Formats: sequence, structure tokens, C-alpha cells
Amino acid sequence: MSTSLSLKDSQRGDVRLQTDLPPLVSYLRKPDHWIPVGFRPLKVEVAAGAYRLQLPELGALGFRVAPRMALRVVEEDERLYRLYSVPLPEPGYEADFAGLFRLDPAADSVVVFWEANFGIRIALPGFLGMLPQPVVQSAAQAAVSTMNAGICQSLVGNLCRDYRARMTGSR
Repeated sequence: MSTSLSLKDSQRGDVRLQTDLPPLVSYLRKPDHWIPVGFRPLKVEVAAGAYRLQLPELGALGFRVAPRMALRVVEEDERLYRLYSVPLPEPGYEADFAGLFRLDPAADSVVVFWEANFGIRIALPGFLGMLPQPVVQSAAQAAVSTMNAGICQSLVGNLCRDYRARMTGSR
């Protein structure tokens, strides 16, 4: 009998960029550029209006999975950008993602509030069913939380560095 786990992790934060709103909006309106740059070092492919990402391998207690996920970016208005997952037919797991960037202009800067909610439902092999489920859940949750936090830190850092470099280079 196969057991499944549902795991979720949420990360959020904000960063202040010394910029005006229009250049930042122009940057975010080009996801074909910033998605691959932001998600480095993950492999990103553009396919049918979505961005396919190969996520880091998750593993705990002798079980490993290397999930893939597809994202779309939607600009709700010039101050709010949503990222959401598109279902991929993958055996053994279902990944789900919902994120956002909200831009709040301030004096001489823009505060970028970001949020990332990642979920994955994993079908576990039978041998993990012999272990106490709280142990399996705890180990798997720790792996998912570590992965999501690392991706978020890289995404925000990469985007800030790339945006600053583009703004410095355009002057």
C-alpha cells in the first residue's frame, strides 16, 4: 500500500530598491528575462507560455524525488505580479506554487513585498510506511522548507542584483 504526504511551506519578506516605480515595472513586464535569471541555478525552460523549472532534489529517509514545476506570471496591475503553478503530469508527486510581488512606492525607492507558497503531494514507497508517520512527515517537511527557503533567497537576491546591474548599465 502506498502512502502519500502533503507538505507545504510559505516564505515571505520584503526588499527596498532605490529606484522609481516605472523602471521596475518595465523590468517585471519581461518575465522571459527575469524568470531564468531569478531562478538560477535551477534549469528553466520556456514552454507554451509557462516556465518549466527543475527543482532541487528532495530527499529524506532514503527516498528522493526531483520535482519539476511549471509557472505562469500574471500582472494584475503595475504594482502586483502573481506567479502560479500549472499542473504537470508527473508520476509520484503533484507540485503547487502560488507567489507574488507587490510593489509599494516610497520616497526615492520601491518596497517589494514578496511571498512564495509551495506545496507538494508525494506518493511514498511502501518501505516508508513501516516507519512512524510523524518521523516521515517531520523529515519530509524539513526537506521541503529548506528547499523553498533556498529558492526564495536565491530568487530575491538574483533579481535584485540583475535589476541593479541593468539600471547601472542603462545610465
